[in-house]
Amino acid sequence: MEALCMHKRWLSCICLFLLVGLNVMLPLPSKSLAATQVESPGVLLVYDSLAIGTPYEGNVEALQRILASFGVQVTLRSYDQYEAGTMSKYSKVIDIHNVDDMTALPDSFSQDMNKYNGDYMHIGNHLPAKIGQALHLEEQTQSQDTIRIEIGKLTQHSISVNGISYITKYSGNSYGQITSENRRTSVPYSVSNGKYAYIPYMVKGNLSEQAASFVLKDWLAVTTPSHYYVLLNEIYPFSDLDLLNEMADRLYSAGIPFIASVQPVFGNQDFPAMQRYLESLKHVQSRNGNIVVNAPVVESTTSPDVLGLKSQMSAFLDALAGYSIVPLGISSELYWTYDQHYTEQGLSFFDSGIILPNNRLRYRSQTTTSSVFAGKSMYTITAEELSKYSLSNRTLDPLPMDTALVYPFPENRKDMETMLDTMLASWTTFTDYKNVPHTVRTEANEMTSRSGHLQINGAAVLLNNSMQEIDSEHMYVQETKKSFTALFTLQNNIFIVLIIATLFIFMVFLIIGHRLYKRKFTHQGRSL
Repeated sequence: MEALCMHKRWLSCICLFLLVGLNVMLPLPSKSLAATQVESPGVLLVYDSLAIGTPYEGNVEALQRILASFGVQVTLRSYDQYEAGTMSKYSKVIDIHNVDDMTALPDSFSQDMNKYNGDYMHIGNHLPAKIGQALHLEEQTQSQDTIRIEIGKLTQHSISVNGISYITKYSGNSYGQITSENRRTSVPYSVSNGKYAYIPYMVKGNLSEQAASFVLKDWLAVTTPSHYYVLLNEIYPFSDLDLLNEMADRLYSAGIPFIASVQPVFGNQDFPAMQRYLESLKHVQSRNGNIVVNAPVVESTTSPDVLGLKSQMSAFLDALAGYSIVPLGISSELYWTYDQHYTEQGLSFFDSGIILPNNRLRYRSQTTTSSVFAGKSMYTITAEELSKYSLSNRTLDPLPMDTALVYPFPENRKDMETMLDTMLASWTTFTDYKNVPHTVRTEANEMTSRSGHLQINGAAVLLNNSMQEIDSEHMYVQETKKSFTALFTLQNNIFIVLIIATLFIFMVFLIIGHRLYKRKFTHQGRSL
């Protein structure tokens, strides 16, 4: 028995020794993974010029929007702002060249580029020699041409270009194609090989903008599927709410889920106009409409609304929650994500965002590194812009990133009928936004969607399409408490009586005087 016990003790000691040894020798994967993530924070985007006043103006912003829709944090640097050693902090770098004439690159950038071994994408001209060699690239340059771009099932014809490089030889993967209408030849739109990618031509506002997303998705190693959504924007409290309710009913009957981007109200939330607004939004929600809050329009960076943005936004979100309305995100112009004030005071409530193009920049605390949403981010394109592209068949496949087709809220019933006819004629499949997890938090409320179900503070929201009638009679200015009202009224009445009596006596004297005056002249006439 003792020998058996001793044998078991020796086996236990040996097993314990082996376990300790394995723990010492084997690496800790969680710690090394965390270290890798810290060393590669997003993408470094470097550019030589914003190309103001040229056809390439806006392509840097367009690329920023695409990257944001993939949920990528971006650090923006011009060559003038570049500091030595910056590139080594990033695992992915994108370089945009918009200047046709070759200019000397900053020494700090050139030296870092020569040593850089991370993932690199080049857009525009002057491709670095080592990238061209890695892609086994051969090109031909055309000064002026008219081209056709094809990507996925989309095609755009008759695009005029000045100075473009055609890829004639490469190794790796190709994306889309460019057809020269002058040369009658077709070449790849862009190519990639391993960690390197190259896009010779990208302009904001034509199909090259969306075409860039196809190679970007692979280069960023994004594997999640993408979808199309319908977005109705420019919905205000003073919009035609009856038209909004009718449109929600029509879309519901047609089986089209949609997103309504609504303007927040920062005050007077107890007025009937606000109550009718909330009633309509609740009806929209019951008709498979998803509510997102549109970032407020910034007229002045020193206005009270901007300075008190966090409290104002929180009050509006709580008002929605109090009406059983669940907002699922925010739609904002791109520059909001590059501003510390707007990020902390306005965007921090939401984990999902819809990124709109910049309309008018009103920075308050500008940063060079973007903020990203923890949940879903979405690219936008107007239905009018998409209609400029022809389709190879009636079915429109999703772009590589989640995309909202934007329809401005119609001003009248005729515009609504036109918009609905366009949607119903399309064979595009639209996805329900609330099927994706979303969370909106204030100090008082947590509003969520989980698998298509809406909740406020953990309680399910019942979708009720009945609308309450709101009394239009409302005293917008409250009357103050009055003192000595009866006394002042009596005094006023006495004064009125005295004034009338005085006027009457004055009229009597005036008539008597007139008669005496007339009688005097009549008497003098007879004497003569």
